[in-house]
Amino acid sequence: MDSQRYQETVERCSLVKDFELLPYGDLTEIGERGVNLSGGQKQRIQLARALYQNADIYLLDDPFSAVDAHTATSLFNEYVMEALSEKTVLLVTHQVDFLPAFDYVLLISNGEILQSAPYHELLSTRKEFQDLVNSHKETAGSERLKHISPAEKHGTSSKEIKKSYTEKQFQASRGDQLIKQEEREIGMTGLKPYKQYLNQNKGYLYFSLCILCHLMFVIGQILQNTWMAANVDNPHVSTLQLIVVYLLIGTGTLVILLFRSLLLVYMGIESSKSLFSQLLNSLFRSPMSFYDSTPLGRILSRVSSDQSIVDLDVPFSLIIAVGAPFTVFANLGVLAFITWQVLFVSLPIVYVAFRLQGYYFSTAKELTRINGTTKSLVANHLAESVAGSITIRAFEEEERFFEKYLGLIDINASPFFHNFASNEWLIQRLETLSATVLTSAAFGLVLLPPETFSSGINMTMFFVFPNLLSSCNSKDH
Repeated sequence: MDSQRYQETVERCSLVKDFELLPYGDLTEIGERGVNLSGGQKQRIQLARALYQNADIYLLDDPFSAVDAHTATSLFNEYVMEALSEKTVLLVTHQVDFLPAFDYVLLISNGEILQSAPYHELLSTRKEFQDLVNSHKETAGSERLKHISPAEKHGTSSKEIKKSYTEKQFQASRGDQLIKQEEREIGMTGLKPYKQYLNQNKGYLYFSLCILCHLMFVIGQILQNTWMAANVDNPHVSTLQLIVVYLLIGTGTLVILLFRSLLLVYMGIESSKSLFSQLLNSLFRSPMSFYDSTPLGRILSRVSSDQSIVDLDVPFSLIIAVGAPFTVFANLGVLAFITWQVLFVSLPIVYVAFRLQGYYFSTAKELTRINGTTKSLVANHLAESVAGSITIRAFEEEERFFEKYLGLIDINASPFFHNFASNEWLIQRLETLSATVLTSAAFGLVLLPPETFSSGINMTMFFVFPNLLSSCNSKDH
């Protein structure tokens, strides 16, 4: 930051009055594609960028087209003739009253340079150029170059500029200017998100059928293990009959599980289609002010990554989170039926598990929300960089934008990493609790007399323990 050059640039580009009108001066936030700037302001800011760069060659393509006559004269006299007096300038313009000030004028017709010469020489030798000049003689302000002196072009001194802008240089703007901060929920939201999801296209019906199928699947597993435990030592049941019935019950539970999965997928598709349709309707019917204050990356994040979570993660996580307690309590019930002494250990552990759940959710929810909001910053910066790649390359700022992009990725990756760490924290403790229940049940079996249970009951315990352990360890439960 060169303060002196900055002040001179603002003055020579006639931006002093514009900065005074902006609510935060030169610290005012500009929306995407400069939505809160006029065409003339955009043009003069582009000229200011070029002048502050202090290059050797300037290619100006009609820089006075979006400004009024007085401002155009001020820009020409102070910007082109003074600030760029020692630079090589190639200026394209349709305002012929500026042409006498140039060293050479190139007369172009049909994409070809007809002649290159000083203004007066070209005026006396080319009929086409004479006709062009004569057609502009009646234009208002054609003699303005002769009457406007450099002292009249601006009324603000450098001292006033310094007072107005250097004070704002280190003054942070309060609150949101144009781009609103991305909103996110805080704390527990209750059942509202689940109700909203299940209200889409008969979601409650499909979800109830999924729960019913899952309950039948759990009952089928218990029946399968019970059949094996009760008849493995029964002399009236042959080995073939024992295996056939066991396989039939297992096949039935698999069919029920397949039907549950199909219902779940259909529920997810219908709910996702409904939510995405509502999202598109909201976007298409939003006022233009919404797009002025909402970055493109935030919208892209909603219709891409957030929608992907609704499509893939929500239905499966929902059925697992609701169905897993059935599996846990069913297996725990079988375990208590065989060795009721395990209840003295399992009930306190269930209480501890609920306390762990509350402690975990209070952190995991916020980390997930932060991860979602910071993801839109990455998408927004990438979209802006792609849209402004020409300007970025012209000013050789690729490295700065790339470093900012990496910084935003780090910001987004941080809550994701901590969320992953919190999941592992929870799983480790759930495994410890599950191992405690498992050890207590096994210890109870060992202490009982050998004739208390048959070999079939022991086999049932062999199937129940792994199911209980796997059901309790998932972070989704």
